[in-house]
Amino acid sequence: MGFTRGDCYRVTTDNRTRDYTLVKKLAGGSLIFLDESTGMPERIEEAQFGKWIKENAAVQQLSSNWVDRIDIHALMDATLPDTPLETRKRIESAQEKVAEALMYRYYARKFDENGKVSKSTDGLEEFIEKTYSTACRAGHFRRPSASGLARALKRSVPHERDLADLISKQGAHSKRVWKDPWVKPKLDEAVEHFYQEGNPKPPELQEAVFLFLGQAIEEDRARRARGEEGLKYPKRTAVENYIRDQETRERLARRDPIKALQRYGARASGATAEFPLQLVQVDQTQIDEWIPIYDEDGNVEDRKRPYLVSIVDVYSRILLAAILTFEKPSTLTVQLAIKQMLRPKLFLIERFGVKKGATDGYGQPKKMLFDNGVENIGVSMRALLGDAGIDMDAAPKATPQAKAIVESGFNTYNKGIWHKAPGGIPYKPHVLAARRLKPEEKADWALRFAEGVMWHWIVNVHHLSRNRTLEAVPVRMWSKINDPMVGRSVSKRLDLVDIICGTRARLRIDRNGVVYENHVFHHPDVTEDFLIATVPKEGRSGRGKVKVEAIIYKWDCSHIVIVDHVRKRFVRLPNSKPRFAEGLSYAEADLIKASDRRLDKHFVDEEELILAKYEYYKLIDNARAMDRAERAIRQAKRAAKKAARQDELVIWNLVEGDHIEIGSIEPTVQGTASYDVPQEMPAMVRKAPQILHKDQPRGAQKARETREINKQVKKLRNLAAPPAVPPPSIPDLQSSSQWMLPIIESPDSFLDALADDLD
Repeated sequence: MGFTRGDCYRVTTDNRTRDYTLVKKLAGGSLIFLDESTGMPERIEEAQFGKWIKENAAVQQLSSNWVDRIDIHALMDATLPDTPLETRKRIESAQEKVAEALMYRYYARKFDENGKVSKSTDGLEEFIEKTYSTACRAGHFRRPSASGLARALKRSVPHERDLADLISKQGAHSKRVWKDPWVKPKLDEAVEHFYQEGNPKPPELQEAVFLFLGQAIEEDRARRARGEEGLKYPKRTAVENYIRDQETRERLARRDPIKALQRYGARASGATAEFPLQLVQVDQTQIDEWIPIYDEDGNVEDRKRPYLVSIVDVYSRILLAAILTFEKPSTLTVQLAIKQMLRPKLFLIERFGVKKGATDGYGQPKKMLFDNGVENIGVSMRALLGDAGIDMDAAPKATPQAKAIVESGFNTYNKGIWHKAPGGIPYKPHVLAARRLKPEEKADWALRFAEGVMWHWIVNVHHLSRNRTLEAVPVRMWSKINDPMVGRSVSKRLDLVDIICGTRARLRIDRNGVVYENHVFHHPDVTEDFLIATVPKEGRSGRGKVKVEAIIYKWDCSHIVIVDHVRKRFVRLPNSKPRFAEGLSYAEADLIKASDRRLDKHFVDEEELILAKYEYYKLIDNARAMDRAERAIRQAKRAAKKAARQDELVIWNLVEGDHIEIGSIEPTVQGTASYDVPQEMPAMVRKAPQILHKDQPRGAQKARETREINKQVKKLRNLAAPPAVPPPSIPDLQSSSQWMLPIIESPDSFLDALADDLD
């Protein structure tokens, strides 16, 4: 077999794959390859390598004469108009290197033809001088140096002199390789660690980098401790770049499936279709108009910009669904649009009639192209469309041209409807500020009225106007749906689609119904019938409550649907409050409840309510405090009585000269043990039985003793009390004459007597 220096092979042996480049062929039949992963040469016998090629274990990847080994800029024209300056410089540099390689190849081939030229410096200079004139006639006007020609002869194979071997690699950065065999496996481990599945979150890049660098530092220190040469390993930036360069579609899908779908999932090509309902595009956006939110009394509660969910047929540009809602983009809003797309629009036919087919936009498409939002590409959405037989595709990230039809439709609706409406936003925010415009203050259209105006414009203007891109009227293109060769695909179970499009939740049902987000869904007969069938299957632990699978519709709080797995049916439970049974969404119902709460706050001042509750709690605390005080008094009395029973006062009749001994009595269980207390004196004064009880006497005997003790205590207190001092007596003024006031009959005689007394 013929092997040429520079050929690249991918060899798979021993469950590992490596890339080899042939660098030399020895005389004995051995081949010297360069391992691209380690940068180390490896010797392989020619027979063995030929066997690998026959067994497809070695596959040639790149020939030595392959055009890809030449810089692609060398094949470009730098004189073309609008060529960037940097690109022109690269083209000129690449062409200079190719021209230099052609010149060296010409001299090298002349060197092979001569065969007698010395490779010394003098010999090569003499050879160049003799060959220069013929080289100029061949178009090579540059004179090579002897050292440059020597390097060219060394790099190329004699009598072959391939151009790729003679192109200068100066200025090109080759892929960095690390010769130490320890580095490459550890780098692969870091790559696998970074691109692993996240649970719950994949590792960061720095975590994988430091994992490798930490192991490299430990290995380097271990080698130096053993007296060996240190480890030469890549630094932080090189490791980061290496890990990023190893990204593939499979690895990124394992690490981040959504990001992989955005990056590799689709091509940014324009959408085309050959017949109606072959392909539709779905997207959501916030319209350029403020819509007021009214309460039950017609008062404006708030102003918001609603979202428009649109489904457009690619072939005819007919609008299959258009939903205005205050709900943020989610799976629920998309499902609501899908429901409108699948069924005939009777509300348009009743309002506008057939209108040449402008109200006939409905059907089941073969394929749907969604935006790359998470609300569109979820598993539940894929399962729903897959069950309906609809293929789903997601547009790549940051490529509006992939869904340009529905995107341009939003711009058309803004210019045709919303910018001209009261509350419309016709300019950018900075222009509105410069003109001092506040469109939200002029908002007047309610949501349903705005939706009606939108459909009026779509049916009477948009569907009947010639589309410049399509170069036809959308209604005329849509009329092909009535062609028997095309036909219209429709859903056979619209009721089942309506049920499936809801949100699943696990709830509990009892005799009072089902509670979800402060709404009670209940009907006496339906609930009782459901419980009769399901409660016996739940066992005795349920206590009348059964866990059910409920289907909730965020856009309609008038009812929910629960799944009856016993009878294999769907059961509809209405909202128990009639005020919420008119098809309101949960968001609108929350606004109504919030309005009721605000009315209650205006009716009853919050501060007054707080003060009233404060006084009530103070009253309760006072009552509790009084109860605690009474309870404490009762407990203190019981404790005092208990202490008095334990330490009763005993009164002894003692006389002068009596001898008293004080001892302690330890009662026993039987009460028959002897006591270390003198028995003579207690026996003489005790009126009770001679044998002491093990506890205090009880009943009438104790009461009698207590009365006697109290009498003795009272007597002792009276004896110890000081004598009572009688209160001062009050003289009887009427009976005693000395206390009587004198009666003056003659003032002159009284004054004379008083003067004599003073003398």
